[in-house]
Amino acid sequence: MFLPESIKILVISAVVFCQACSFWQNPESRNANASPAAFAAEESKTGIPFSSKEPEIYQAEIVLTNYAGGEKSERRIFTWRNGAKFRSDYESKISFLQLSENVKFSIHHGKKIYTQNQTNSGAASETGETIKDFLTTEWLNEKRGAAFENLGAEDGLTKYRISLKDAPNAASETLIYVDEKFKIPVKQEFYATNGEQKSLVFSMELRNLKLETDDKLFELPEDYRKVSSNEFQKIVWQEKLNTP
Repeated sequence: MFLPESIKILVISAVVFCQACSFWQNPESRNANASPAAFAAEESKTGIPFSSKEPEIYQAEIVLTNYAGGEKSERRIFTWRNGAKFRSDYESKISFLQLSENVKFSIHHGKKIYTQNQTNSGAASETGETIKDFLTTEWLNEKRGAAFENLGAEDGLTKYRISLKDAPNAASETLIYVDEKFKIPVKQEFYATNGEQKSLVFSMELRNLKLETDDKLFELPEDYRKVSSNEFQKIVWQEKLNTP
């Protein structure tokens, strides 16, 4: 499905969510350090009417929904953070666990194995697994100007229509929903427009957001077996090949 250029710009930060799982899709990939930067984001200086700072402690479910081609498909990622500690769980029964900036693990709950990730690679960057990534889309940073039109509040959510000042065309619309309790966006919707008609292309949503977490979630399971990074990747890759 063709997307207008302005929607491509807005959705690009959402696309990186899929990159987090690409490590497990290629046996040639040897970088097990595909971790998010689990540290507080700086406040945006663009005068946006809500906070763009990642909470120090939280738990949430990130739901990515693609409506391209008229078919709805969803991906879910469960995330927890407590300071430098971070964990993300994927639907593939694989978790990423960060205990500190240099101590990181990948865990396969189905096989009851884990591996310690390499930390000497510079490839560990934004992978869309955290609220930080959710809050730092292109229109939130200083490189792109954005105007925010308040469309009113309902059920504790204030809705804004986003207009990019330097968008190459106007054939798109973005809506963002800010939770008045947490003062951060909890939902983003990206539309393609054609005259007065518009169609939803992609959405990103934070569900069950809580500013608390359990320290036990950041512990390695005692009954899991430690394996090398190469063995971990081979097991996951073989499992994908055998999945119909």
